[in-house]
Amino acid sequence: MADPSKRLEGNVEGDFFVDSTCRNMDICRQIAPENFTYWNDYAVVGKQPEGDKELRQSLQAVLCCPYGSVGTVNKANLVEVMQDFPLQIDNEVYFCGFNSPKTSGGNCYFVRHKSGNWLFNTPKYQAQLVKRLEELGGVANIFISHRDDAGEAEKFASHFEAKRIIHRHEAEAQPGAEIILSETEAYQYQPDFFLIPAPGHTEGHMMMLYKDKYLFSGDSLYYDRKESRLQIWSPLWTWYSYEEQTMSMEKLLGKSFEWVLPSHGQRVFLSKEEMKAQVEAAIDRAWSEPDPEAASPERVAILESYAGELSELNQPEYAKLIQAKADWLRTLIK
Repeated sequence: MADPSKRLEGNVEGDFFVDSTCRNMDICRQIAPENFTYWNDYAVVGKQPEGDKELRQSLQAVLCCPYGSVGTVNKANLVEVMQDFPLQIDNEVYFCGFNSPKTSGGNCYFVRHKSGNWLFNTPKYQAQLVKRLEELGGVANIFISHRDDAGEAEKFASHFEAKRIIHRHEAEAQPGAEIILSETEAYQYQPDFFLIPAPGHTEGHMMMLYKDKYLFSGDSLYYDRKESRLQIWSPLWTWYSYEEQTMSMEKLLGKSFEWVLPSHGQRVFLSKEEMKAQVEAAIDRAWSEPDPEAASPERVAILESYAGELSELNQPEYAKLIQAKADWLRTLIK
């Protein structure tokens, strides 16, 4: 829980606040957009909740912040609000909540399916959430889009006797995964589930399209609220290849869907026609980006920070690769 003594100056007065441990991962703004906003490099409370809906959403934001940076002086209803998760997004698709620091606060999703339920990446292994997933029929499959968002997949797999699905280039993150894929082309993985290998952010990054309606995009495509448009993952945060990532997004041009459900960034629902137009525009903008491998102190610092995180997550080989990339870029800085 956030510390009132570290309350950021950008918060408006009132019960809810964000403290200085905030890493600006955007979850609170996604969950309670009427109440949380931007301030410098942080999220803050821009308006205290009014009415039952805003109060509920703000309490949900407290529970979902991966770093415990969102707080309230009135904790009376938090236990009750825990029962809300997973939150239904649309039909059989749910948002898990309880975002984990082990995935840098990535969003995770749950799908109820007649052949067995799915987790798309993993949240915190939180007792109340696990209980609710049991009540909804458990978990049969855990789709890991890429190494950054594997999180506590091993715990969920062990508890539910679920199969973890990961690409071989990401297997260092889950060496005991039950299903390791090596495909490079998109294909029908199971009825209703279309798998799309999408190297870019990482080499073995994957997306999954469910029922030609819901795209679980991992760290590749998200909705930018400020610009009101779909956006491809920034070159600064693309570890493997921005060019490869843009080509990966071109695999979506022949597909129809209405939802983009990203690991990081805002989810969005659009008509199939608008979604197609937005995907095309995002790809066009990506190709017009300046040199994605441009050397800069900022890019070197980001890569070095990521290499450190990988080491802490017991992924030494990939950490070495990322550090080597940072070292190479540093030699190019004049």
